[in-house]
Amino acid sequence: MKLRTLDVSRCADIPPYVVRQYIDAGLLGPVIVSPNNYRWLDPQAVSKAYLWRTLQEMGFSMRQLEEFGQNRTPENALELVRDCDRLLETEISKLRTRQYMLQSYSALIREGQAAQPGEVAVRTLPAQPIHRVSLAKAGGRIGYEYLCQCFTQVRNSGCPLGYAWHDFEDLLDFPEQPTQMVFFDPKGDDLRPAGEYLVGTAQCCYGDTDGLPSRMLDYSRHNNLEFYGPAYTVYLLDAASVAGAEEYLLQIAVRVRTVDET
Repeated sequence: MKLRTLDVSRCADIPPYVVRQYIDAGLLGPVIVSPNNYRWLDPQAVSKAYLWRTLQEMGFSMRQLEEFGQNRTPENALELVRDCDRLLETEISKLRTRQYMLQSYSALIREGQAAQPGEVAVRTLPAQPIHRVSLAKAGGRIGYEYLCQCFTQVRNSGCPLGYAWHDFEDLLDFPEQPTQMVFFDPKGDDLRPAGEYLVGTAQCCYGDTDGLPSRMLDYSRHNNLEFYGPAYTVYLLDAASVAGAEEYLLQIAVRVRTVDET
């Protein structure tokens, strides 16, 4: 049973001229030339053609494949396949990171679509994987160089960025001085713990809160709630999903418990 060059091309979904290149480079064979000049190959040529095409798509040039074809041995072939496998693992890791980023934005956008701007309410939140980067630094405000150093810790993550304060009182007193950058990353090495949270939303630009912390404080007092643990902020809707800064939707979440008045 034999296949023509065109048949190999169709079966492997590779252009005919590429299959001919592989034949001329000695990468496909044996080749039988018929009296009418058709070139016929064994069916195994389909899988081999796909192998060489895969290597090209991974960055190997036709010249490199020709050199391999001229000097191939079981040892060289094994080394080549192993090198390619390592390259693929690297690419797969990059793709997974990008997938995590897109999943994170998708979750925030869906939550933002369901939220009511200006609402303050107690909600039960599930544990949220995050990655924390400390902003604690002596000498007051965070400098440009230090901020850049913080971002290098999560280089290529691209996941949504939020902030955390040591507690709600720090958010009230020092709204421009968070203690942590928080990346909402499905593969994060830490968690925003599950529990009862007082959650508030406000439509405002980056760096503004539209008085949301004060409204949350009033709500807690009227409902005998006590804040504890870090306060978290994140934009559910921002430049990733809406055109105007006036449509950005900030969320603040902090754990609460009921105060026993007795």
